[in-house]
Amino acid sequence: MNPDQDLLQQLHDIHLPAALGRWPLAPGWVALLGIMLLLLIVGVVWGWRWVRRGKVKREALRVLALYEKTYYAEMNTQTSSAALNELLKRVALAYFPREQVAQLYGKEWLVFLQETSKKLDFLTEGEAFLYAPYQPNQARDLRPLFHLVRSWIAQRERPCLS
Repeated sequence: MNPDQDLLQQLHDIHLPAALGRWPLAPGWVALLGIMLLLLIVGVVWGWRWVRRGKVKREALRVLALYEKTYYAEMNTQTSSAALNELLKRVALAYFPREQVAQLYGKEWLVFLQETSKKLDFLTEGEAFLYAPYQPNQARDLRPLFHLVRSWIAQRERPCLS
């Protein structure tokens, strides 16, 4: 035998290391999981706030559709105009501070609605809120008023937290 073969005989088999487990993870994977968890939490919180924020508006628009359906069925301007005014007041109380809204009525109420709207004309169209509940039934067509109220509600963005 030659010396090279003796040396080869003395070599032992390669010992493989034990199989690597899944834990602990490498720092990069831990960071990635942390970022993903943070994004998930932020997304859930943001989604929850978005759903809560739109709840008042969705409910108001649902009630408005019910009032409109009732108006077209009965054509009662007195009760419909009073109901629309009440709905607007409830929505305004949800979106603006109570001290700013609760005491408003008459022309001051219409001015408030005009100032808080974007390109809606409450000072002329909104006169029905002042006079329609006291006029004989069928004296006014409330269709423009329904459109005005729907537009004002749709423009609301964030409810007041106070």
